[in-house]
Amino acid sequence: MKDTIMEKYGNAATEEVLPKELLLGQSEKQVEYDRAGRVVKGMETSLPKSKYEEDVYINNHTSVWGSWWKGHQWGYKCCKQTIRNSYCTGAAGIEAAEEAADLMKANIARKAASEFHSDWIFKIDDAETPAPTEEKRLATWGTDMPDDLVLDQKKLDDALKKEDKRRKEEKDERKRKYNVKWDDENNEIIQEKKKINCTLSHGYWGLGIGIEFFQCS
Repeated sequence: MKDTIMEKYGNAATEEVLPKELLLGQSEKQVEYDRAGRVVKGMETSLPKSKYEEDVYINNHTSVWGSWWKGHQWGYKCCKQTIRNSYCTGAAGIEAAEEAADLMKANIARKAASEFHSDWIFKIDDAETPAPTEEKRLATWGTDMPDDLVLDQKKLDDALKKEDKRRKEEKDERKRKYNVKWDDENNEIIQEKKKINCTLSHGYWGLGIGIEFFQCS
């Protein structure tokens, strides 16, 4: 069995030893180095290959995608285009792109100057136009009291007294109407009041009190 295997596959231990030159992988290629150890002549440097396609030129481009960078975008160096599937236009495309960029900058500058001019004219018009004077609004019933309202304490006291007196008289008159007959003097006073053209107004004095007073013409 052993002899059969040896005859079929051979015995590596009995074979001749390979020459030392072959074991070290020597060849007839001559390589020259400089003092720093860099290859000067005789050996071509090979770049490591990756699983991605390299040195593939599409759509008439003479450079690969990613060979140019501007404005946070990758592009082709040959035509400075940032669209991956674009067709190469060469130097003519570069000139056209630069002209378009210059035109866009000019339009932006013109628009900014126009807006600045409009704002400047608007400010001049505002400076020439006098500010509208605020009219002092009188305090009326149901509205807030103005900050610059000044109350006359004497007039306020008189108005409060008159209001209390009027309410008391109305109360007495209502009682008298149902309990006793009106005398001629009271009837004459009432008729005289009706003849006077008076308007009832309301005032708000900021004290939480609504005061009614007659304003006669």
